[in-house]
Amino acid sequence: MQIANRQSTYSPIRRLFAFLRPYRFWLAVKLLSTIIMAANDILLVYIINLLFSSTLSEDKSGLVESVYWLIAFILIGAVVNFFNVYASGRYSAAVARDLKNTVGEHINRLPISYIDSRHSGDFSSRMTSGMNDIERFINTDLASLVFHVFRVTICIAIMFYMNWQLTLFCFGMVLLMAFLSGTISRPLGKYSAEVQQEMARMNTVVQDTIGGIHMIKAYNLTEVMYKKCRQLLDKLMGSFLRIEKRIAAIGSVSIFVQTAPLVGFFLFGGYLVKQDLLTIGALLAFVQFINYLVQGMGDIPSQIGRFKMTAGVADHLYELLDQKTERMEGKQPQKLVPEAAAIEFQDVSFSYDGKSKVLDGISFKLEQGKTIALVGASGSGKSTVFKLITGFYDYQGGCIRLCGEPLTDLQLSAARTLISQVSQDTFLFPGSIAENIACTDDGYKLEDVERAAKQANIHEFIRALPEGYRTLVGERGVKLSGGQRQRIAIARAIMKDAPILLLDEATSALDTESEKFVQEAINRMMRNRTVLVVAHRLSTVMNADCILVLHEGRIAESGTHAELLAQNGIYQRLYHNQADSQTGHSDQMAQEGA
Repeated sequence: MQIANRQSTYSPIRRLFAFLRPYRFWLAVKLLSTIIMAANDILLVYIINLLFSSTLSEDKSGLVESVYWLIAFILIGAVVNFFNVYASGRYSAAVARDLKNTVGEHINRLPISYIDSRHSGDFSSRMTSGMNDIERFINTDLASLVFHVFRVTICIAIMFYMNWQLTLFCFGMVLLMAFLSGTISRPLGKYSAEVQQEMARMNTVVQDTIGGIHMIKAYNLTEVMYKKCRQLLDKLMGSFLRIEKRIAAIGSVSIFVQTAPLVGFFLFGGYLVKQDLLTIGALLAFVQFINYLVQGMGDIPSQIGRFKMTAGVADHLYELLDQKTERMEGKQPQKLVPEAAAIEFQDVSFSYDGKSKVLDGISFKLEQGKTIALVGASGSGKSTVFKLITGFYDYQGGCIRLCGEPLTDLQLSAARTLISQVSQDTFLFPGSIAENIACTDDGYKLEDVERAAKQANIHEFIRALPEGYRTLVGERGVKLSGGQRQRIAIARAIMKDAPILLLDEATSALDTESEKFVQEAINRMMRNRTVLVVAHRLSTVMNADCILVLHEGRIAESGTHAELLAQNGIYQRLYHNQADSQTGHSDQMAQEGA
């Protein structure tokens, strides 16, 4: 997706300044000290001019006074420089913190539909390299640009006062060079945005490589991933080289900007002194002023280039911040009352791409204390039903009611407090086992955690660990087996104690022994709860109050296990296929054992 030219160069910078507003005191200190430092440089030139004139005229009192003033301005410069550096550190660190908090909070509020369409490497790129570029700009480049602009402006005013002919001569050359530098730097904003996109793609591949290193080695995909990384690196290097080529051209122009006025100054200035139109003292002061002028005019194009690069980075960041978040407003869901259905689907339709329907006119009602099972072939829409109930995706037709209220009228975060979910893809945070079970920042009692773990058939295993419930699970729970992770997830759902339970094929990826422990825990957790379960293994839903058979996005059959077997339809075929598969697998194991 192209984001360059999405808005003007200055628009993202103006939006960035909104984060500076709370720290305007320190920003004012920074700008004021910057201006004082620039003025101090000008005054030092004036004092040096007096010092030189007093020396030539042998004016001892004037010489002593000039020395005192020189020391005073040097001390002032040292003190002001301290406040200048400290102020920039204060507000730049605070702005970077606030910006990261804002982006992090915004990402947490983005719809799952948007997050699923992006790679995590894209988000991490914006949170790291992009943030660092912005922090460097507000800490250094912004004040440096103000410093050079102010000092150049004062220099030009004084130089005009001293000798307007020489000033016009030098200034005309500087303006010409500045125009050339600005022309060369104009595409840097676009190039910088493209580099950010390339870096995001590179981070994506790196994360995929690290996350899938076991599969990559097992399938000998090392060379494939290396080739992919190399191609992206070559493309990234090409983008970097385009920027460096522009910066190098700006640097070459800057060198010319810094030298050409000096050459012209000595030629034309010497002529003016010879014609008695300029004094020696004024000429010496003019030397320093022209040095400030050419230094500033040489640096300003580079500062403008970095300004445009930061604008491109900020635009890339605001492309994320402009994404619409999940619905935050809405009514609080009512407590479950006996007459209200826990979940009700009324002619619900949904499509991921806006074309092919994954769900087409689904209708069912889950009464309180009952268990409904969803079965069907892969892609029939079973897991999509869960995504709609939890508000991860917005349905396009019909109505979903939670506790009698339309889900679209409820505050999503509040509605989710009524739901516990256990899925086949268990995620654990890289903390302790107790923290993963409690899953809250409000504090917890260890006895409550242990009680949930006992019901989930995981307490004895945890207690046998050297550090017990304080044991760290590692990134995504890599130190635990699939069955152990699943039982911790079940303990987490028990700890939440929500009235509605969603089970999404919680045992499908487990071995027989792990499935036994997990199924026992699930059966215990399902007591006195309203349960909607997606099951791959039909043996786990035989006791459900109602089984819904999904086929091509529609409910093809519904009833109890016995009723569906008697219908001689899709469910019966699925059941017998699984039974035959399990029988064949058992026979094969028996033959191998023999």
